[in-house]
Amino acid sequence: MRSEERAGIILIVMLFFWGTLIAEPFHIFSRYIAETVTSLIGKTGAGDIIISLVLYLAVIGVIVLMQKLSRTRFDIYMPCAISTISILVLVVRSIVSHSINYFDVVCLAVPAITGIVFYLIKFEKGLEWYTDIYIYSLAIALLNSLLFVPLSKLNGFVDKILYITNYNDLNITGSFKDLAGIPELVWGMFFTAFAVFPIIYLATSSRRK
Repeated sequence: MRSEERAGIILIVMLFFWGTLIAEPFHIFSRYIAETVTSLIGKTGAGDIIISLVLYLAVIGVIVLMQKLSRTRFDIYMPCAISTISILVLVVRSIVSHSINYFDVVCLAVPAITGIVFYLIKFEKGLEWYTDIYIYSLAIALLNSLLFVPLSKLNGFVDKILYITNYNDLNITGSFKDLAGIPELVWGMFFTAFAVFPIIYLATSSRRK
């Protein structure tokens, strides 16, 4: 199966499951990115709009970087690397807060163990799929925050239909609401248009099979 076909399948499946508990390990991944960027930029005294813009660009940058790395031999190590970093972040947060989030522990342990097993049995195809799930789950997190979240705010009926918005880890469009008289949804559509181009381009031009 070609990499672009795999990317398409993952995007569709993750879009369907993003609002459910199954996707929680990938929510944690995107949440940690958002919290790290927000904390670092917030310390500079930047306003909400600047923080949102930096977060938007940072997430796109991480997705593009991961897509490029997936075209190298490093792709089979990415799931284990991401799981390890996520667990380290959780450990540091637990030490600082003097408390342990056991739900996050379980959610991070499952993909970490799965990645280790895949690596030990040299299941490279499985690791390639695993890498792409991390990449395109982050893309779904971005799409959800830019498009579906503003759309769900139109009325309660739309909010109930779009259960994907039950989990929004990236707060980007909220600070742009009514800026220059432009609705939040329009800002979201604008940002989505610019975000999807590099992601789709790299997904369809990847040399990896």
